[in-house]
Parts: sequence; C-alpha cells; structure tokens
Amino acid sequence: MLKGNEIRQLYLDFFEKKYQHTIVESSSLVPDNPTVLLTTAGMLQFLPIFLGIQKSPYEPARAASCQKCARAGGKDSDIENVGRTPRHHTFFEMLGNFSFGDYYKKEIIAWAWEFVTEVLKLDKDRLWITIFETDDEAGEIWKSVGVPAERIKRKGKKDNFWGPPGASGSCGPCSEIHYDLGEQYKCDHPECGIDTCECDRWVEIWNLVFTELYQDEEGNQSPLEKKNVDTGMGLERITMVCQGVASTFETDLLKPILDKVSEMSGVPYKKSEKTDISLRIITDHARCVSFLISDGVIPGNEGRSYVLRMILRRALRHGKILGMELPFLYKLVDTVVEHYGKAYPDLVKNQAKIIDTIKKEEERFNKTLDRGYKMLDEFIAEKKDIDGESAFKLYDTFGFPFELTREIAEENGLAVDEAGYKVAMQEQKERAKAATAKISVTGDIKYAKVEEEVGSTEFIGYEEVACEAKILALIECEGYVDVVLDRTPFYAECGGQVGDSGFIVNENLKAEVLTTFKVNQLFVHRCQVLTGELTVGEYVFATIDVARRNEIKVHHTSAHLLQAALINVVGDEVKQAGSQVEENRMRFDFTFSRAMTPAEVEKTEALMNKWIGEKLPVQTDVMNIEEAKLTGATALFGEKYDDVVRVVSIGGAKKCKCGGGGKCKHNHDEAPEVISREFCAGTHAKSTGDLRLVKIVSEGAIAAGTRRIELVVSNAAIEYLNNKVKVTNELESRFKVHTEEVLERVEKLAEENRELQKELAKVKEEQAKGKFATFISRAQDIEGGKLFISKIENFDSDAVKAGIELLGNKLGNSVIVLASERMVVAKVSDNFVQKGINAGKIVGEIARATGANGGGRPNFAQGGVKDASLLDDILAKIEADIKG
Repeated sequence: MLKGNEIRQLYLDFFEKKYQHTIVESSSLVPDNPTVLLTTAGMLQFLPIFLGIQKSPYEPARAASCQKCARAGGKDSDIENVGRTPRHHTFFEMLGNFSFGDYYKKEIIAWAWEFVTEVLKLDKDRLWITIFETDDEAGEIWKSVGVPAERIKRKGKKDNFWGPPGASGSCGPCSEIHYDLGEQYKCDHPECGIDTCECDRWVEIWNLVFTELYQDEEGNQSPLEKKNVDTGMGLERITMVCQGVASTFETDLLKPILDKVSEMSGVPYKKSEKTDISLRIITDHARCVSFLISDGVIPGNEGRSYVLRMILRRALRHGKILGMELPFLYKLVDTVVEHYGKAYPDLVKNQAKIIDTIKKEEERFNKTLDRGYKMLDEFIAEKKDIDGESAFKLYDTFGFPFELTREIAEENGLAVDEAGYKVAMQEQKERAKAATAKISVTGDIKYAKVEEEVGSTEFIGYEEVACEAKILALIECEGYVDVVLDRTPFYAECGGQVGDSGFIVNENLKAEVLTTFKVNQLFVHRCQVLTGELTVGEYVFATIDVARRNEIKVHHTSAHLLQAALINVVGDEVKQAGSQVEENRMRFDFTFSRAMTPAEVEKTEALMNKWIGEKLPVQTDVMNIEEAKLTGATALFGEKYDDVVRVVSIGGAKKCKCGGGGKCKHNHDEAPEVISREFCAGTHAKSTGDLRLVKIVSEGAIAAGTRRIELVVSNAAIEYLNNKVKVTNELESRFKVHTEEVLERVEKLAEENRELQKELAKVKEEQAKGKFATFISRAQDIEGGKLFISKIENFDSDAVKAGIELLGNKLGNSVIVLASERMVVAKVSDNFVQKGINAGKIVGEIARATGANGGGRPNFAQGGVKDASLLDDILAKIEADIKG
C-alpha cells in the first residue's frame, strides 16, 4: 500500500524525470498577493506567469509542485463542513503540474492517465471522466488513451468550465478524473452515478484545466494566442483512494494525529458520530494551525490572524466537548512535525515557536472560555436566538469568534444576528481601532516606571528613516512585546497621526513593529517577534516602513490644507476639533453650526486641488513657543505645547541660504502667499504636489455643532476614484448606456420598482383579504359580539392591516387577535373597549411573552413576536381572559 509521502514524491518524480518539469518548492501559506488572504491553490504562485506579467523562468515552460493550501476564511471557506464530512479540510496539499504555453490537452490527458493507472495502479474500471459538454477534443483524447466512451460524461459550465476569475480574463474547459469507491458507499438516489449525484461514493481526484479562451466583459470569447494547463490533485484524496479507506482522516497522513487525539482524550474513534466529529475537527485544525504559525501567521483579530485564532479556538471548544482540559492542543505539534517535517523542514525549524504560540493562545482563551459558555447556556436554556450585541460581547469579552458562536447556536437550533454583530463590531472599531492597541491608565503607570529607569527616547525620525539602536527595556503584553530603544526613527502616535510600523532586526532577530506609541517621552514599539529573540542590551537596526510613512505624511498635510480651504470657503467660524491621520485616509473634525452644502464641499475640494497643482512648498521651522505665537500660527484649542515647537507652513518662499535678504538669484518678492501656518509635531510632505490629488469622501455631523470630513489623497484617492469608475463602467455595461445616461436609467428603474411594489402590495392585500374572509365562520360568539383569536401565516404588515380591517367590518362588534411568527395585531370594537378590553394591553402581553415589544391604542395595536413557539400558550391565556 502506497503511503502519502510516497505518493507526493512519485508525483513530483514522474513529472520531473519523465516529462522535464521544473520542481518548484511550495510557496508560503501567506501569499505575496495582498488581495488574497491565504494560499488556496497551487497555481497562485504562478499567477504572474499565467497573466503574462512575468515570463516563465523554466525551460521548457513547465513546472510541478506540491503546494500547501489553506481554505478557512472568505468565500472559499467551507470550515463548517470540516469534521462533518469524510474529506473536507482547512489545510491540504495540492499536487499540480503547469504548462505556460508549452504542452496542452493531448499531452496532459495521456500523462494523467498514465500516472493514475500505471504509477498508482488504480483500477481502470473504477475511474470515470467528466468533460465540458462541448469539448469534443478532450473526449476523443480520453478515448484514445483507453477510456471507454460510456465512462466519459459531459457536464455543463457549473462543473466543467473554469473562469474567468473576474469580469474578464482567461478561461476554459476542464476535465476531471473521478474514482468510484464502490457500491457500499452509494446513496439513496435510484440512479446513483457520476453524472447524477455528489455522494460519498464518487471522489474527484484530479482536475485538468485548459485555459484556451479569453472572455471580455460582455461575455464574448476568443481563442488565446498561448494555451495553458493548470492541474490540481489533492494529496489527501488520492491517498485515501490508494489506501482503500473511505475518509481522508483514515489515511496515514492524518491517522497518526487522530490516534494521538484519541489517546489524549481517552475517546476512541468510531465510538459515536458526535465524538468522531470533534476528533476529526481537532485533528484537522492541529495540522492547519501548525503550518500557519510556521509560515509566520500569529493569532489576532484581523485578516489571516483572525482566521488562525478562529480555527485554533474551534479546536479548543471541541476538546472541551471531549472532556479535555486546556491547554492540550500544543501537545499535538510534535506529532504533526514528526509526520510532515521531512517534506516541510520549516516545521522542524519553527517547532518551538509553534508550540509556544499555541500554548499561549490556549492559556489566553482558557481564562474566558467558561464564562462565555455560561452566557451561551442562558440563550440555549431559554431557546432564544442570539442577538448581535450578545454575539459581539462573546467575541470581544470572552474571545469567541463569531463562527464559533454560530456553530454552537446552530447545534442547538438557534440563529445568530450576523448583521447586528457586524454593526456592533463597526461601532467598536470607531471607538478604538484594534491595531492601535491603546494603552490603559494602568499601562501608563507601568511605562512611566520604565521611563524612570531607562530615561526618555531620542527621536530622530524627522531626519532619518532608519538607525542603529540599543534595546533598553522589554514589556510583555498579550500576544506582543513592547520594545523600548535608546533612539528611534519611528514616529509615535500623537496629534491624531498614527504611529509608524516597520522592523527591528539584527543577525539573530527579526521583529515586526506593528505600531508605535508614546508615554511622556518614552517611545514604545509594539512588536511581534518573527524570528529569534529580543534581548535587553543588544544592538539592533530599526527601520520604518517608508512607503507607509510617505502616505501618512501626505494625508497629514491634507489636514492643514483642508482647514485652510474650509476657512476660505465657509468662514472663520471653522475651528479644528480633532483629526485622525492614517496611511489611506484622513478624518477631520471641526466646529461649524450647520451642514455644508454640496456646492461648498465641491468648492473646498476644488481649492485644495488647486493648491496641490501649484506645488506649494511645505516648510517646518523649530522655534521658541513665544516666537511661534508671533508668526500667527494656528494652535489646537486645549492642546498643551512644549517650550520649543514645530511650525508647519504651506506656501511662501522656502527658507533660503541667503536668509531672505536678496543676496542670491531668487526673487523673494514673487513667493506665493502662505495659505496655512500651524503648530504641528507631525510628519509632512515637502510640497503640496506630493499629495497628487484630493477627494472628499464624506461630510456630516458627529455632534451638535461639530462636523466631520473624511478624505483621501495620493494613492488612496486614485484607488477610490478607480473603484468608482469600475462601478460606473459596470452600470454602463449592464444597462448598455453611456456614462451621462446612467443616473437617468437608475432613476427610471427605481420608479418602475416603486410602481411594482405598489402593485405587489395590492396583490398581497387582496390575498390577505381573501384568506381573512375564510376566518369569519370560525369566529366565536361571546357576550356583546364576536371573538376571533388565531395564528396566521406570515403576511406583511400592510396586508395584515387590510385583512383585519375587512374582518372587523364583517364581524361587527368584535375582538380580533392575530399572531404570526413575526408580528401580533389586535382590533377591538368600541363596545368591548368600554368593557375594559384593550387592544394595546393584549398586544403588549403577547409580545412580552415571546420576548418582543408592542402596544398601541385601545382600539388597535400591533407588536413583534420573537419566539413563535410560545404563541399557543399566551393566545390560549388571552382567549380565556376575554371569555371571563
């Protein structure tokens, strides 16, 4: 029986030695492409070659690889299936071979058939082929290598056509090799087959993609000059087939990890489906987090760091289900490294780091896990859906990733308000950005003590972007290390400008500086150690992210330009009330008594762009504060300044070596006027021309008498406008109109939609009236008139109102109470109101009984329903109360 490691090597040897492919090492799970969260496919590292951006460095132009892949975040994720099916994983290995305009269908189909039948020696009678429905060429080639026609099935675009990845691009048909595991795995479908169902009997083992077409944005396809091949075969799946087992978890790739989990938990595999799910989840996740951490990902709250934390904590939760005490997951790293270390030496090199990272994350989660469970248990006991605020509290206070909360809720038949969760998350981000990692008052005291011991930091960042420095102190904080240097080029967060990021390195160390902040005169670098160790007393090289700093500088300068433009456009009433300067946006708060008109916003932006086009000089002067005040420089109200300050001026002559006395060739009388002069310790552009372009994104109120403008400049402005153009182009294409006609077309569609909504509402009302008319015969006689109390189907509120009005007219003196899964409504005629029966009180009692709110007038009221399962009891009580 072939082992998984043997299959990996057989594949690479086959394509290298027999068919002259260059073997390319797996790229990192952290891709070079900033738009991609994780590496999800073998072709990702070759994308620049496929797109024609880069020429193939391989001769001949063909390559093969075994690529580490992770699919656990974003649209490609199917994490909810991991552990619940025989072959879903968060981490997997993808065997692939690639042709960059070299060989094509004839070659790869023959080679693929050769590999699976002659090298792996799979039973030909169990192999099936699918091709794109019109790909006659592929069908004939498969026949020529010996596949019977009846085993070649044609499928449509959904199954056997790849791409384009966006609105346009390369694309083409694909052909898949499937394996029949046998009759014992067939489903209940009467004609269970490769072309009729997707049950566990049929396993797709290899996908051959033929990119031969280019598709434009209108869907027109034309042949490519060079045709490419991109194939993918999951190592876990092909190993499962070769080893004759029904699940990838039972292969020698994963079984050793699974066995270790069983041993540690004392729970045997295949004891029950519930415990098997937990065993498989821990097995898969232990492998995935080990590889992610080895490739430099750390647990956190953003991007791939969040994905890692979510996977890790999901594994811990399933450990608790099996009765395991935290920490335990870190103990599985040795088993992962033992079985994967030969193929991936980085695992061996980073073994200690992986263990340490996992253990610390387990200890962190263990502090809040039980309290989070207690909160969830309250929802489960009351059978209440989890609202967005509570889901966010579980995440923010108790460390439960949203996906984990949703999984627990679904297991107990509950729903989670994801939209509400996102709103709460956004509100939290507005209050304090996670990446900035603000310091608490307690933290201030701690850092002040460090400053007493080591002294203040020498800041050289106005002149230098890198320097040699000595580590004076290290402060541990959750998941990070705060580093204090004797000197630094890193700007610390101050005056609304975010702190610099970059790296601190020496020959034994590489630490990423995530942000920089300041306590008194102590500069603190919040770091994540990537390799090596931080040691007090060692010398390091500190270097900022220059590209990011440059974008921050132009956005900071834009704040000065904006204030000057606002004063010019709307008057001296404008006073700065705060700002936030980042590398990709600038937020400016100012006092002003009313909303700006669109024309004023447009004029402000135009004036700023005029100044940018004039490439006015930006100059910083350091002077005594009393001297600075005499220059007329604007100071931020309430801000405390040192005796020596920095004054930033925009416009006017740059300081000349002649001192401005005319003893040089420059004509100082023709210098542009100074348009802005402010006290400011931030970093700035050298010229307004560096801003390139400004675009105001929004203007609105944040409090009474306080407005906020958000804008972008430079690269961020260009990106913002390009995104707007993409939307406009898409609308032009979709509506088949010119740019100037888009708005008219949208307004027309909106009007048509309003008319259709009116017509639909009328239809629904008529349907409701028809349904409600059938209720008349079911009304009960009571003293003084009729009583009708019932549950109804989910009509919309307008239809219910129309229906209950009809019912009231037909029944005359009556009490009518109707409840659906979403709402409750009551109508009480005057004679019953005089007897003390109140529609508002009835609705309020029913709504509160189901966990919602409601009320209204004595004659008519409506409210919500939260838990419809409680309606029967409360409606019966209301009926009994009315009957007396």
